[in-house]
Amino acid sequence: MRYYFMNQEMEDFALDVEVLNSGNLEFTHEGKKKTLQIKKLAGKKFYSFDGIAWKKLASLGVNETLVSNSEMYKVYRGFKPSGLNKGGAGALMTQMPGKVVKIMFKEGDKVSKGETVLILEAMKMENEIKSGADGVIKSINVKEGQALDSGFLMVEIEETK
Repeated sequence: MRYYFMNQEMEDFALDVEVLNSGNLEFTHEGKKKTLQIKKLAGKKFYSFDGIAWKKLASLGVNETLVSNSEMYKVYRGFKPSGLNKGGAGALMTQMPGKVVKIMFKEGDKVSKGETVLILEAMKMENEIKSGADGVIKSINVKEGQALDSGFLMVEIEETK
C-alpha cells in the first residue's frame, strides 16, 4: 500500500509499505527497500532497521496524523492530495468528520464555481460542498453513505481557464 506523508511545511514524500510473513514491514522509498523489524515490550511497540538499535515506534493518531520525535505529518493512504500544497480550489477536502449524503456529479462531468458537488452531513447538519473553481471532475474519492475523518480529499476538480 502506498502512503503519502506531508509535514507542516507542506513538504511531502511517498512510501510503499508491505507487511511480510514475519510481521515485519518492508518499505520502498525512491526505489530503495528497507526492512523494519517490530517488537512489543511492556505494551509499547519498538522498531529497528538493524536489530541492534531499537527506537519507540511513533503512533498514528485517530485523524491520520503521524507524530515522531521531531515532526508531525499528515498521512494519506493510497492517494496523493493534489492541490493541497497550494490550497488549490480544485481540491475539496473535509474540514470536520462527516458522512457523505449525496454526490451530485460523476467523474468527467463539467462543474462551475459555486455549484454544489456533494452534500456532507456533519454535526447533524447537511452541508453543501461547492466547487471552488470552474473545471472537470477529475476524481471522486468517496461513496454515498461513507463516513469520513477530517482532512480527507473527497473530490478533485481539474481547473479550466
